[in-house]
Amino acid sequence: MTMDAFHPDHLKVGHMVGPWRIVESLGSGGFGRAFKAERDGDFFTLKMAVRPAPELPQETPEKALEERQVDGRMRHEGAILMANASHPGLPHLRAMDRWPHPTRGYLYLVTDFVPGEPFHDWRERIRPTAVQLVDIFIEVVRVVVRLHSRGILIRDFKSEHVIVNPTDNRPVLVDMGSAWLPGGSTLTVGLAPGTPHALPPECIAFIREGSWRQGARFDATAAGDLYQLGVFFYEALTEFWPFDARMTHDELLTAIQTVVPRAPHRLNPEVPESLSRITLRLLEKLPEARYESAQALLQALWAAAKERSKKEWKVPLGLHAESPAPITQEEVEERRLHQQESERRAQEAQRRKEQELSHEQALEQFSAAIQELEAEVAAAEEKAAHRKKWRRRIALGASPFLLGLALFAAWWLWLSPATTSPAAPEKGISLVSNLRNSRPMRVVAAWLCTTFGVSCTAAQVRLLPVDCPQQAVQSMEEMGLFGGDGYRVIIDINQPGTNQQEGVFQEGKIVSRVVRYGWTGPLPDGTLLYGQLWTEGLTKQGQEAVLGRYTQALLPDGRRVPICFVLGDVTGLTIKIDGSKPGQARLPREWSALAVRYWP
Repeated sequence: MTMDAFHPDHLKVGHMVGPWRIVESLGSGGFGRAFKAERDGDFFTLKMAVRPAPELPQETPEKALEERQVDGRMRHEGAILMANASHPGLPHLRAMDRWPHPTRGYLYLVTDFVPGEPFHDWRERIRPTAVQLVDIFIEVVRVVVRLHSRGILIRDFKSEHVIVNPTDNRPVLVDMGSAWLPGGSTLTVGLAPGTPHALPPECIAFIREGSWRQGARFDATAAGDLYQLGVFFYEALTEFWPFDARMTHDELLTAIQTVVPRAPHRLNPEVPESLSRITLRLLEKLPEARYESAQALLQALWAAAKERSKKEWKVPLGLHAESPAPITQEEVEERRLHQQESERRAQEAQRRKEQELSHEQALEQFSAAIQELEAEVAAAEEKAAHRKKWRRRIALGASPFLLGLALFAAWWLWLSPATTSPAAPEKGISLVSNLRNSRPMRVVAAWLCTTFGVSCTAAQVRLLPVDCPQQAVQSMEEMGLFGGDGYRVIIDINQPGTNQQEGVFQEGKIVSRVVRYGWTGPLPDGTLLYGQLWTEGLTKQGQEAVLGRYTQALLPDGRRVPICFVLGDVTGLTIKIDGSKPGQARLPREWSALAVRYWP
């Protein structure tokens, strides 16, 4: 067909864009148009950036700004697809070019055609079971894990961007235009383009704070992507969004920031409670209250999927005519407790911020002390140089007198019949004291040891035995964690290697993972234990040892419970393997952990 189109809106079936022939239109958005295209008998998806019409004057500021934004989105998406070309959950990039002019034309990219339909259409047609949905969730989160591992943030994830292949029900993510990638240019002021009802609470706080009016940009994090995954899960499980998009703008923003949505299994009793809890955790108001990472979310989904053989997991989750289920008194109490827990976490977050601020103030004090010390040292060096100069002048002036005195002494000794042994000279006093023994440095060193615990050579003091908090003892009793031979744990989940190898561990916070065997207790496989490791100044049976304590457990279903666990036996001490160095304790990667009622 003769090429008579000059703008993406003019493209019709049969038109050619380079070697690609337009077969049909796949839809359009504010930043681009998508087409199904054919080349040499194979089908592809062609996406073209939409910029102002060519007749708009080049010097128009609005045109320049829009060109930069829409082209930038297309370049971002092309770069992301190119960097993840081998991943099955993303379309394969085939080409990137401009049309109709090779330098001034509209930017477009071509990927393999993804057969299927948007997730919400697929769900409406299939009426999937929990088994089918959790498989979709796992595959989607796998893609997010890969992107996050490369520093890429999606920022506008929604169900419309998930295409489900009808032959194998595998999802593919098809729109990365709003994504952020390391080293990429920043396209927008304020927030990246997104869907209002899916905005994370921290984005709402940024909007209301108002600094975007002065050109500030919102610093997106992986926690924002996790929140939008929660919106996706919620929609998939209930056919509702957590917050109704039909509310007014202010009502919607307030709800996102303050209202705890109904649990999915309360809206639809056929939803497995484990998937419901995972979803609610993703929708937590505080970013730090969500999963630590997409990888942690993936582990939680794997753990929940172990229930897939249950009958309720094989029932279609379509809502009944009378749904959603009415709110019961039990749910009211449950939401009240959840709200209290959210407020408690908010207070903890505030305390942490205050502690960080205090830390920053302490660093400022330290910096001031160092500057004062440097000034005092400089003054001391200047005085020492001044004294040295005067000593040189005195020595030069006294040289004739000393020479004469020496000659007189020699003459006197030659005349004397007997000599006496001269008294040993008294040892002189150094004019410049050692810097390490100076009062300012001793003060700063002591302050450093007290405040930060750095550069302190004194032996560590072992923590005193103390009863565990009653809340932790009660939670462990309810879960039946006491008794038995304890558990096996991977001491540090961040260290590579097999369970049979040794690891090198340093003092500080530590995250361990429970490894479930037939003889161990009821904690599920994959449970994470959060605690502290002390590596210096401790002995057991006359040998150097480490002390490990755990205060919190994160279950695969997303629940956090307070605990009192120790590494090793009831002493809490584990003997170091030969070859350990100061600050680097060698231990087996897999070791035992035990629930206790008091800290040894």
